[in-house]
Amino acid sequence: MKRCILAMLLFITALLAAGQEKMPPERFLVKIPANPEFAFIRKCSPHSRERGEKSPVASDYYLAIYPVTNAEYARFTAETGHRTPGYWKNGRFPPGREKHPVLEVSYSDAEAYCKWLGKKYPGWNFRLPSEAEWENAAAGPEHLEFPWGNHSGVHLKDAVLISRFNFNAVAAAYYLKNHPERQLTFIHRKSAQRGRQIRLSDLLSVDASGKVRGWIDHRNYTGFVYTDLFRELVLRGGFTTPVDFYPDGKSFYGCFDMAGNAWEWTSSDIIAANGAERGKRVKAIRGGSWYAGRNSCRTSYRGEGRNPKGRYGTVGFRLAAEKKTSPP
Repeated sequence: MKRCILAMLLFITALLAAGQEKMPPERFLVKIPANPEFAFIRKCSPHSRERGEKSPVASDYYLAIYPVTNAEYARFTAETGHRTPGYWKNGRFPPGREKHPVLEVSYSDAEAYCKWLGKKYPGWNFRLPSEAEWENAAAGPEHLEFPWGNHSGVHLKDAVLISRFNFNAVAAAYYLKNHPERQLTFIHRKSAQRGRQIRLSDLLSVDASGKVRGWIDHRNYTGFVYTDLFRELVLRGGFTTPVDFYPDGKSFYGCFDMAGNAWEWTSSDIIAANGAERGKRVKAIRGGSWYAGRNSCRTSYRGEGRNPKGRYGTVGFRLAAEKKTSPP
């Protein structure tokens, strides 16, 4: 009986994701023109940027309008038996999160998805974008600081955060508005305050520009990310939003969610400049996430990287593609 129920649930999940397969790739991809002069941007100070190393984008390519969603990834796992993300239960993503970006997928998981989708569209080669291709598409021909312009546009209005993208201030503002009196407990084993309770509004705050205070403190393992509430949040897939939730945040080329919501794998190897992977050769990830601060969601932000074998609660992926050339 349980097997029958599970099979039916997987079938329903597959139907939810089937929309992409029914449409030609041009409907869920956008063509990005070549940029032989592309160079990464270096932010030298809060008010100045300069061109960094060149990384020519020699050919036109296609990029997915949206990151891969839970529903789309569910069709892949149902057909192939590939492992599902850890926050899914019994092979199913959390209810109501069909259009949220899939998380906890390794680099090889993302490659396997590309290979599977390529079999459905024999005339196309699906892959992950290089770091240069990703930034080129996100920043547009004017190399904007954010996909929509050079200012984040974040501000508070009547205690409500107004934003074009999903980053840590969105989650913080939500909890401050809806659960300010909730008691949180510090749970990290290395925290000197382990077991101590604190009221949420006494821990978190968000200023007018979207800067969050009380989110994390790596020195003493305190902050919101070291509480029981944050652990609950991660176990159900984080504070993601539907991939089409921020239409005002789309890029010059029409791509959504290139700032925030979920970091995206790229095919480029880098030496991580910060974080837990600092100094190690890793795959570059770009775009920021629901967990990241505002500045990490800029189109030019570099330094983050992840072990390609890892599966992270803030990292998903977006497809790149090109049409296969017909033999002469």
